Amino acid sequence: MHRVVAAAACVVHMLFVAFTILGGFLAWMMPWVFIPHIAAAAWGGRMSVTRAACPLSRIEDWGRTGSGRPLMSDRGFIAHYFEGRVYPVKLARRIEVLVGTLVVGSWLGLVVR
Repeated sequence: MHRVVAAAACVVHMLFVAFTILGGFLAWMMPWVFIPHIAAAAWGGRMSVTRAACPLSRIEDWGRTGSGRPLMSDRGFIAHYFEGRVYPVKLARRIEVLVGTLVVGSWLGLVVR
């Protein structure tokens, strides 16, 4: 049961991160997606700035602990799964700025369309 919870939390988290980054472009085809995307981007931005603990990370850590696996990085989901694997840790802040620019750019593209 714990492994299932941890895996489900990880999948939902990955989908949420993908939606947060790319949802503005999805809104180009389905405009109704724009409002949920604003909420997701606001949440993602808040998490990036404050480094607060995410509820999905807590759920995944609960599942990981219960299944005997180590906790994620204390710096959170992005640090655990992306930093040092997808991009170097030293570029983390630059990647966050790039992602923010991509999100805002997708919104500008929606307005211009």
